[in-house]
Amino acid sequence: MDNIVVTGIGTLNPAGIGADNTFDNVLKDDSYIDFITRFDSSKYKSNVAGEIKDFVPTDYISKRLVKKTDRFTQLALAAVQMALDDAQINTGDFDPNRLSLMVGNVLGGWEFAERELRNLWVKGEEYVSPYQATAWFPTSAQGYISIAQNIKGKARTFVADRASSAYALQDAISTLNRNEADIVLVGGTEAPLSPYGWLCCESSGYLSPNKNEPSETYKPFSEEHSGMVLGEGSTFLVLERLSHAQDRNAKIYGEIKGWGVTNDAYYPYYTHRPDGQKLARSMQQSIDRASISPEEVNLLFLHGTGIPSEDATEVYAYREVFKDGDKPILTCPKASFGHLLGAAAVTDIMLSLLSIERRLIPPIINLETPAYGFDDLNFVTKQPYKQDISNALIISRGMGGNNLSFVVGGVSS
Repeated sequence: MDNIVVTGIGTLNPAGIGADNTFDNVLKDDSYIDFITRFDSSKYKSNVAGEIKDFVPTDYISKRLVKKTDRFTQLALAAVQMALDDAQINTGDFDPNRLSLMVGNVLGGWEFAERELRNLWVKGEEYVSPYQATAWFPTSAQGYISIAQNIKGKARTFVADRASSAYALQDAISTLNRNEADIVLVGGTEAPLSPYGWLCCESSGYLSPNKNEPSETYKPFSEEHSGMVLGEGSTFLVLERLSHAQDRNAKIYGEIKGWGVTNDAYYPYYTHRPDGQKLARSMQQSIDRASISPEEVNLLFLHGTGIPSEDATEVYAYREVFKDGDKPILTCPKASFGHLLGAAAVTDIMLSLLSIERRLIPPIINLETPAYGFDDLNFVTKQPYKQDISNALIISRGMGGNNLSFVVGGVSS
């Protein structure tokens, strides 16, 4: 098998538009979470989120396409084009049957759907958009990207809660390893800020209740952790085999060296195994596939939902995998901009690659006092931590006990 490398990155999220802008902002120990403005959220128990303030869809796509699509698709179309531009790829120069696309998404296009359903019941069926049937569907982004970029190879959408883009990434790696494509676009996209969509998220019981200060609401691994704060956004990566990237003299951000997948298979449904053993197994699988030892992992990107029981199982898994030798530095940058659900895993992959490139680790904000039993861990707080990083391990998890992890690093010789 050839090495699988990342040659392009595109992202739009509450911390910034573009990879460099995002990374610069998460280094600042600032919060990009505030009260929701996209709809009246005053009656919700949780009414803070990470919003992208300066995204203008027509800066990236036509007005005609804007009318046909929900925000989650618009964000994805923009992120894909940014990733391709970064990789210096014009898809028209490649065999469309050798181009592949993998997308992670959870909620689909509820902002579009709610608006049109309201038109149906208030005004009548003749006022409903003919694009209602396609705009809300989770595969909408996949379809429009495929059309826009003339992608005719394998294309899939993964709906697996917060691990959606992690599954997309795992399948992208397998697609390249099986020589089913030369270039794979892989990413996730999410726009959860609509009244009904938000109600669905809040009814899960996993969102953090309101605090007096929005910026202090999301506190993973803190003694005050009380749940997730969500954000909207999209991140896409360009993946290639190393030989293909070298043949076209592409810039290489890094290599995805290993991955692991397990499932807790735990009852009650939608809960995690409390001892973290299956998560630890996923982490060890990714390390083994990368042909390294745990001592060679310098950096661990925690999933960090801020749900106390989930934070605890991550720590249990960490202690199981890294019980001997040197321990990695721990971070969770999503605390500053929100959990991006279906786009969370690939966004963490992006940030880990930039951490390796710049030798800087972003801090976890709002972590003044770690939760009980966590105070001996190597969390990065307050300011960036400077360190050479050989290998980073990234954790992704979803309800129902989905556990995925990835090892990324510099290109192996």
